Amino acid sequence: MGERLISVHDGHRARLKNRFLQKGLSAFEDHEALELLLFYALPRRDTNALAHTLLEKFGSLDRLLHADLKDVARIDGIGEQSAILISLVGGLMAKSSASGISKSPKLKSIDKAIRYIETLFKGKTEEYFYVVCLDAHCAVLHTELLSRGIATEAPVYVRHITESVVRTGANKVIVAHNHPGGSSQPSKKDIETTQRILLAMDALDIDMLDHIIVGKEDAFSLAEKILLRGNYPEKDARLAQYTDRVMQELTPPL
Repeated sequence: MGERLISVHDGHRARLKNRFLQKGLSAFEDHEALELLLFYALPRRDTNALAHTLLEKFGSLDRLLHADLKDVARIDGIGEQSAILISLVGGLMAKSSASGISKSPKLKSIDKAIRYIETLFKGKTEEYFYVVCLDAHCAVLHTELLSRGIATEAPVYVRHITESVVRTGANKVIVAHNHPGGSSQPSKKDIETTQRILLAMDALDIDMLDHIIVGKEDAFSLAEKILLRGNYPEKDARLAQYTDRVMQELTPPL
């Protein structure tokens, strides 16, 4: 019985492979394309059911390909090898897309910065914190993951941001983190973190252009909305007063 099942699966695999060779992926539904991909990690498994399970779990093929590798590996029947293959395909897609746009994209507007930042958090289910180092013309010199935490908090160390900026010779900097659980609105802690980074960059004569927060559905630019707009307060009592006022505005009434 086991040999017969393998034979049936082999015939189905051969038909899918031939269809790909003749017509390409445009002739495939998402679950069929995923099934075909899984052939190469699971040579002796019925990957059709697994493909459907993965798409149901993550909601779409795009979300699956950009999901955290550990989350994919937890799905029953997938395992580490299949998760690595899926994650590798998603990573290669992102890398190809980024290189096709520009080797050093210039983030000269809030919209461009947000679009660049959003790609960093695609499919992430935990909270991540990045620093993006830029030259004097706002071209990206280096993007670095500084911390990865649980879904509600990412530890942020100003010293690490400072080291990254100094090491790359950056003139400007953007920091970003995500709220994988939902709203992109900043918390009081986000405002306090921004204040600390702002003061550290000011001491180094580095322009802090923005702190961008990516939520489930949208992104929030502190430069656009509140803290860094125009001539931000100097590092004295006025900065503390300004931050206190912003925090009050963000705190919902009881």
